[in-house]
Amino acid sequence: MIDKKICDWLMDNADVPIRYRVARELLKDGKTAKKIESELFEHKEVQKWLKLLKPEMPVKNSLGYMEHGSFDFCLENALPKLVQLGLHGNFEQITNAVGYYTSHNKFDGIAMANLFLMANINNEAASKHILGRLDKMYNFTKQGIYDIYISEEEKKKLTGIPKNWKNKNFIRPELFKDGYSYPLIYDILGLHRLYNIKNLEIDEKINGVIDYISTDKFHAKIQDGYGILISGRYASGNPQYHGMGWDPKYPGWFEIQDYMENINAPKLLFFAQNILKYPPAKKTKWFSDLINYLDKYKLDSGNHIFPKDWLKESQGYAVQGHHISFGENRRKKIWLEIESTFYMQLLQQND
Repeated sequence: MIDKKICDWLMDNADVPIRYRVARELLKDGKTAKKIESELFEHKEVQKWLKLLKPEMPVKNSLGYMEHGSFDFCLENALPKLVQLGLHGNFEQITNAVGYYTSHNKFDGIAMANLFLMANINNEAASKHILGRLDKMYNFTKQGIYDIYISEEEKKKLTGIPKNWKNKNFIRPELFKDGYSYPLIYDILGLHRLYNIKNLEIDEKINGVIDYISTDKFHAKIQDGYGILISGRYASGNPQYHGMGWDPKYPGWFEIQDYMENINAPKLLFFAQNILKYPPAKKTKWFSDLINYLDKYKLDSGNHIFPKDWLKESQGYAVQGHHISFGENRRKKIWLEIESTFYMQLLQQND
């Protein structure tokens, strides 16, 4: 449950992105949020990321595309960052910036459609894509199958495996032949928006997918990054291999403290913001362990102050925690207390 006194403190002390989000998302005060919208678009970080989100035409970067990659201008980093700063699909500045993608109906990818849903961009093609994907994932996850890899005997028959992948697990080709059957981290970003349809059958399917990943079995059986894909040439005896990546495992599922202190705290913080939009995730031991651990950084006032490096900004993938901050001016003495405290309110808003 959010703390009204703490929200008031944030409204008095935070820069506009957090104030806007507190008013709109935590206090549900649409009138106040509306009043500060113009101030939001004057914010330096908002202006910077809006420019990064909108592709120059024709596309001039050496990649030749704008959807995927670790660069700030890639859709999968720029759009989540703007959501982090409070922007959403009801703003014409957002719909204008993503016009390149909507005008080309480029919803052939799981990541892109989920990112549009994450930002609450109203697009029929994206919603249709994710509804179809939800059916596929639900039909797979309801079987409770966690052994998604080929056997060691089958692996021995493969040829041309790169040396650095010889100890990796190889995913069964039938699980991705017609689109991935299993959930990806990108699904966690967007799938929760389907709750807005208010359809009990859809809600049941979403919760079923989240239940599937919220288990010891999933975390024990699934390799980090899922494993290696075998291309369609597998059957012809001339396979090619591709690293999978983007698993939706809960960071620190078995040990929160070790993960936060020794592995990648920003990744866990980014994941937590998104996974906790799903009711089944709030019932996990992982969630209670996370709150208990973060309360080590609680002040007598009820506010929090995290270690600085948890709220970093650096070039890289948003889903890996590279853009976890909320746009506070870091010259302010209390910026870290403001961002840490807001983060805790986000985690507990639906308790």
